[in-house]
Amino acid sequence: MIYKSIADKLKIRINSDEFEVGDNLPSEKALAEELQVSVMTIRKALTLLEREKLIVKRHGSGSYVARKSNYHGGELDGFNYQMHIVGVTNYMNRVIEFTMMDAPPAIAQQLKIEPGDKVYYVKRIRLIDDAPILIEDSYIPVAIFPWLSIGNLEGSKFNYFKKNCHITILESHRTYTPVLATREQAELLQVPQNSLLLRVQSISYAQNNLIVDLSDIYQNTNKYNVKHITRR
Repeated sequence: MIYKSIADKLKIRINSDEFEVGDNLPSEKALAEELQVSVMTIRKALTLLEREKLIVKRHGSGSYVARKSNYHGGELDGFNYQMHIVGVTNYMNRVIEFTMMDAPPAIAQQLKIEPGDKVYYVKRIRLIDDAPILIEDSYIPVAIFPWLSIGNLEGSKFNYFKKNCHITILESHRTYTPVLATREQAELLQVPQNSLLLRVQSISYAQNNLIVDLSDIYQNTNKYNVKHITRR
């Protein structure tokens, strides 16, 4: 349907640098003329964006950007910070698995610890407006964070590292790979099996080249993207 295509085009513009949160969108008439569609089509497209809570309509005033789905931020900021700076308040981290285990050789090698050393295995799902948007599988050395708990992980993991353990993430090495959703991932993210996901493999470093976190993140890119800016 054409109004869905128009909604997608407007979403791209909202997520670009053209608009900031709080900005007024052009009027329905102006958008209709610009995109060469009817005002009714624009109205339907804006209704879709309003349902996604990307815009808010104010009677007699127009439509305003409420938030973005292309979140500005980076590896060192963390999910909670990204939500804060774009005005999203209804988000949460849900821990669905939290265990202590002996580090398998492949995990130990990446964390630069000995095989068999204790690590936490954590599976978290991130939600916005109760909709799941990404899954995170993490391995964290127990020796560095002996008092880590589910409660800490339902908040900001990196903030806990910094404020409670005085360990600041200084560097994060990431690789990006497109993958197809497994049955479990599809169920957790509420997408069809074999849907395309973005896999982000992350290794986080603190002072003295200390590796404090190894994570695999699986993102539903239809609902969640992070914009990274690289400067010279």
